[in-house]
This record gives sequence, structure tokens and C-alpha cells, in this order.
Amino acid sequence: MNAKAILALLPCLILGAVPAWAASEDVHFIAEHLPEAGQDARYTSLPFLADRMEAGKWQQTFQVGYAQADAEFLHIGGPMVAFNAGRGLSDRWGFSVLGFYDSMKVSGDTGRQVLRPFFFKNVPLDLPQTAEFSNPRGDYRHWGIGGAFIRELSPAGADRRWTLTGGLLYDHLEIKNYQMDYRILAGRNAGVTGVLDHSSDVNFVTPYLGAQYTRPLGSSWSLAPRIVAGAPLPPGDFDARLTGPGFDLSTARGQGNPGKIGDAFVGISAGLIHLPSGLEIDLGATLFYPILEKASHPGVSRSLMVMVAWHHR
Repeated sequence: MNAKAILALLPCLILGAVPAWAASEDVHFIAEHLPEAGQDARYTSLPFLADRMEAGKWQQTFQVGYAQADAEFLHIGGPMVAFNAGRGLSDRWGFSVLGFYDSMKVSGDTGRQVLRPFFFKNVPLDLPQTAEFSNPRGDYRHWGIGGAFIRELSPAGADRRWTLTGGLLYDHLEIKNYQMDYRILAGRNAGVTGVLDHSSDVNFVTPYLGAQYTRPLGSSWSLAPRIVAGAPLPPGDFDARLTGPGFDLSTARGQGNPGKIGDAFVGISAGLIHLPSGLEIDLGATLFYPILEKASHPGVSRSLMVMVAWHHR
């Protein structure tokens, strides 16, 4: 496999990861895409090893970063940490174990959107209607652990080399107290207030495939562009709870059908590595994460990720 072959796959992978547009946007649409933007930040920046596989040799990567995203009046942001430890079985094959833990906060401003609680069949309100939403809040936790096989595609001693990684993650996504207050602005129930809650707790098995191209930049630096694609399986329940005057409905209590959360993903990154120290700045994730997030999750208006790593030999 060469650079042209891998890059030729990119448009297909991106199109495969972009979800279909909803019939019309509503508050539930953007509330789902906000935590999925946090998921994508992690998948985009899964830690790669820096050195070529060598029989019997271990190497480690430790990574820290920060990501944030806005979906209209909703905001999510927080720190991210990860590790990857790999061992060569030969000069062509190796394996690694990796894990991550990301912790973010949901916040935001006051905004207007359509309240369309399609999760429930019998809501005692005149809906759908435009509503004002305020005080968005919640705690986001995403952690995972897994393993991967590593294949060196370039011959030993090659100055520039391709490395292929195929792995499987078990990851857990938890969004606690993911709530916002609402006030209906039109219809027979104008002025009615309550709380919309999308707290959810989901487990995934996530297969992924990644490719890394490493090339030297002088004697002290190297550049490592990467692409990774995969899908968290199966899509998890995106629960909903709606409260108002005299009612409290929840899909977690079997009073409706939850939506789904967890989309296929494509991530592009490029690490600039200082060889003497092993320090890396991920320039590619900072550049491409905002671009791909807008394409894959309509409604996400702005996103940012900063990631650094240390490769220990």
C-alpha cells in the first residue's frame, strides 16, 4: 500500500462517516451532536507510536490535550489523556495496548430551537413548538481501553515509511445531568416551563483502522501524517426525559423510545516530532478536527483541539 492508495480512500471514508441530514433540525438534533463531537475528538487523536517495530523492543506514547465544541447555544470542553504501549514481534509486526480518559463539561448560553420530543407518543403539550432553552449543563466522561496489531509496510531501513494499525476498543460514554431548562414560546402552551434531560450511559465496541506515514525533517525532526477510521458499535441509546406541569416522562423508564448516539468516524492528524526529546505537537488534529466536525455533525458551528505527546523509547 502506498500514499496514493491510502489517500484515494479518503473521500469514501469521509462520506461514509457523515450522517444523513435530519428531516429538520431541533434541539434534540444539536443535543446529540454535541457529545458526539467530544467522541470524535478522541477518535481523531488516538495515540500512535513513533518508532518502527523491532523484535523484543517496547515503546510508549503518553498524550495530553484539550478539546471543545459548540453546537448553536450549547458548549462542551475539557481535558483528554491517553497512552499507548507497543512491542515489536519482528521488524514488520508488533502489537500495542492503549487507553484513554476524557472529562468534559457541558455549558452554554440561552438560545431558541424547536422542542419536538419524538421520543414520546403522548406528551400533554401542544408540540412541536419553538422554545427558549437556558442553563445547559452536564458532565461528560469518555474512557476506553483496547489493543491493536501493527504492520510495517515499508522495508527495514527505509527513510520514509508507512505503518498500518488495526485495533479494537471497549469504550464507555457517560453524560450525567445533561439538562437544559425550556420555556415554550408559541402555541396553546406558550409560557409553560420545564426541563429537557438527555443524560445517557452507553458502552461501545469500536473497531478502527489507522495509517501513519513518517518522514524525516532534517536530523532532529520528523513529520507523521495519520488517518484513522472506525465506528463505535452498536449505536447506543440516547435517552430523553421531559418534565413539565404535572408530568415527567423518561425513555429510561420505558415511557418512550430513545434515539441513538455513536457515529462512524474519520480523523486526520499530523504529528511534528522532536526526535531528541520525543515530544510531539499534533498540528494536523488542530487543523483538520474543526473541518471534519462541521462536515460530519451538522449544527456543530465551532470546534477546537490541542494535543501534545511524549514518545518514550
